[in-house]
Amino acid sequence: MGRIGLVGLACWSLLALLHAQRLIVPGKEGLGPYTGYGPMYLSPDGKVALAGFHSRITDRPHPAIWTLQEGWWYLKPDGGLTRNPREAIWGYANAISYDGSVVLGYDLAVSRPFRWRRGQGIEYLRLPSGAYRASARFLSWDGGWVGGRVAFPLPGGEYWQVARWSPEGRVELIEDRFDPYDMSASGREMVGEYGFFTACHWREGEGLRLFWEPFTRADAVSADGTIVAGIFIDRNPPRFCVGRWFVDEYRMECADPPQTMTQVMDMSADGRVIAGYDYDPESGDVTGFLWEAGRGWINIGEAYRWLLGENEAGGAGRMSADGRYLLVSILTPPLPGGYRLGAVGILDRFGIQGDVTGDDCVDDADLLRLLFAFGQEGWRPEDVNVDRAIDEQDLLIVLSRFGECAN
Repeated sequence: MGRIGLVGLACWSLLALLHAQRLIVPGKEGLGPYTGYGPMYLSPDGKVALAGFHSRITDRPHPAIWTLQEGWWYLKPDGGLTRNPREAIWGYANAISYDGSVVLGYDLAVSRPFRWRRGQGIEYLRLPSGAYRASARFLSWDGGWVGGRVAFPLPGGEYWQVARWSPEGRVELIEDRFDPYDMSASGREMVGEYGFFTACHWREGEGLRLFWEPFTRADAVSADGTIVAGIFIDRNPPRFCVGRWFVDEYRMECADPPQTMTQVMDMSADGRVIAGYDYDPESGDVTGFLWEAGRGWINIGEAYRWLLGENEAGGAGRMSADGRYLLVSILTPPLPGGYRLGAVGILDRFGIQGDVTGDDCVDDADLLRLLFAFGQEGWRPEDVNVDRAIDEQDLLIVLSRFGECAN
């Protein structure tokens, strides 16, 4: 405590007044030893993260959910949670409902997709007659509807068809040459690629609608299913661009041309915010971006440089429905030996740095939680400045913002 001086506190206070965001790295509390993890997903309310971790204890992957208050918990087949991977579902995680109470995944023990409900347990999705496997990818916000594909065997291969499962578990076959990438909040719409090179939109009761230009892709859809984000072609002048397709209005707006190889990852519920990343094949650099209607493009690494410290931002991933929370990959600077550590952080675009508990205010609870973790190392939510150490610098930030609340 003696190292905390008035000059340092004054500097942090001045810096704090200029910014109103925070970055949370979930860390590994509750997981036990693991060797790797799969893609991370974020519930539309922004409160629950989902990922699969390959446990060293079982030498198998297991889906787990994370909250700021409770850390990581593995999913049990009976609908409960556990910190013991031996009791957990053996498989992968694919999607999560609005409030995080329903999870979609794949059970490797029985080679079937499942819908897991907290407190209720696991439900295996039915296969239509003649199908021998399925891939379930999307959940409606209430966890009722499931979107994905099913495979039928053919001599020397297989044949895939888009399918949708109802809240009661009934399966509906939709289209054969359609690869879905996203589903609306109600589950009534899906978007993706038709024939591998044309953006398309499917709606219950209306069927499939194709974008009017080839070599396009529909990656994400708004909550109401009317606005689609992806890679499109502008006619004047002819060019590829990241854009928004207003399906019912038969029009498309270009946001801006992609730099090299661009992937749209998600869209806010109202269709006004797009998140993704750009990949440069020559340098190998990955640049995460946000595009917001009325504001334009935001380079995440540049806009939030002060928040990242010495780390580098990579691609942007899933986003909460309101556009507030965004998954961002981060890399440490080179460590002794030349290697770098990577993690996925949750960028809170409208939060307040120093809010450790996530209640939008910096108060006694944040200070107490930080003090309990003081001296620990590694990725943790209490590591406010994201330098993998809970120390005096984190304490300075909390003290500088003490008593403030996010707008």
